[in-house]
Amino acid sequence: MDNEKIVTGILAVAIIAGVALLYFSLSETPVKKLENNSQNFGQFSAKEDPNDICAVPPGEDPVKWEEHLGHHPDRYAQCLK
Repeated sequence: MDNEKIVTGILAVAIIAGVALLYFSLSETPVKKLENNSQNFGQFSAKEDPNDICAVPPGEDPVKWEEHLGHHPDRYAQCLK
C-alpha cells in the first residue's frame, strides 16, 4: 500500500515536471528590442574606421555589415555603389 503511494507520488511529480518543461520550452522567450538611441549610435559608430567607413570593423560579419550599410543609404552612399 505504501509503495503504491510512493510510486503514484513520483509519477505525479514526473508528469508535472514534464508538463512544466514542455510549457517553458515551447513558450516564446521575450527578447529585448534594440532601441535606436544615442548610446547605441555611439556603440556602432565607434566600431567604424574613421579613415574608411566602408571597411568591415574587426569582429563583424562582412555580410551583416553590408546589410547594416544598406539600412543607412544616406550615411553610407559611397559604400553602396
